[in-house]
Amino acid sequence: MKVARTTAAGSLELAEAPEPPIRTGEALIELVYCGLCGTDLYKLADADRAPGEVLGHEVVGRVIASHADSLAPGDRVIAPHHAPCGDCRLCRSGAETMCSQFAENLLDPGGFSERLRLKARAVQRTVRKLDDGLADEAAAFVEPAACVLRGIDRADLRRKTPAIVVIGAGSMGLLHLLVVRAVSPGARIVIAEPDAGRRATARRLGADTVVPPDAIADLADPAKPQAGADAVFDTAGGQRAFDLALEVTRPGGRVVLFAHAAHDARVSFDINAVFRSERQVIGAYSGSPAEQARVLDLLHEGALDPTPLVTHRLPLDRAAEAVDLCRRREALKVLLHP
Repeated sequence: MKVARTTAAGSLELAEAPEPPIRTGEALIELVYCGLCGTDLYKLADADRAPGEVLGHEVVGRVIASHADSLAPGDRVIAPHHAPCGDCRLCRSGAETMCSQFAENLLDPGGFSERLRLKARAVQRTVRKLDDGLADEAAAFVEPAACVLRGIDRADLRRKTPAIVVIGAGSMGLLHLLVVRAVSPGARIVIAEPDAGRRATARRLGADTVVPPDAIADLADPAKPQAGADAVFDTAGGQRAFDLALEVTRPGGRVVLFAHAAHDARVSFDINAVFRSERQVIGAYSGSPAEQARVLDLLHEGALDPTPLVTHRLPLDRAAEAVDLCRRREALKVLLHP
């Protein structure tokens, strides 16, 4: 079977791989779509990672063989790659994505593959059958939208009309716009993005205000603390984005760090300025099965439609082109297919 594997040059190449055998409780699926994610680009940029890895985790597929009672050939499924144990102290406290078992990749070999083995714990905890009414392209966003939803939950948007700032209008920044709008329709959403084309996309997708990053300083007017954001979602990473996030958050507001930063990234900040203003800095990592289920509900209800973010649909043999398009910022979301 064909796979798109990592290269020493930090890209993807087409290769042949054996079809993985399935065991009791497992299933084999054929790929329908797999999204190319910012995390994939982050891993490709890591010079210390060995080449030959099959990445990809935003998977929609169709079952072709099953040794699990819950799945049958022909079932169309989403297959998130991580699953918590559900029973440890971290899971019971709501920190499922910190569970020691969560880091295991439950897809073999990975989403950029014609066929994949779903390990038993994935079948038990994260794999979900899809209704006929849900489009494949929409289903491909369940995993990334669940990651976004987890950060939104951690921001604790209690007001009916919260003021939100999203830093960055790449695919994940714009997905924040769409998911916030789905769960908090009255939110006032500002997008800060340097690229004019992406600012135009954010306007088209329903942002209330779209500006270059340097143009939102008035949100931090010390004479108008109520004008600051209740929550800021940093989807860009790095010192400048972090400074901006703190600057435009109201006293008592929350900064949610969503993005992978560069591998050697560090930020510094004035501890007293954060302490005295009761601003909170929160990390949000990945998404749990509970958030994935809620995203599916939002998709089925029609409250969330992420498909306008898809700019390219490319076969696996053009995976290197997909990487280049994203790195040149010429694509928002690329879906790879067999």
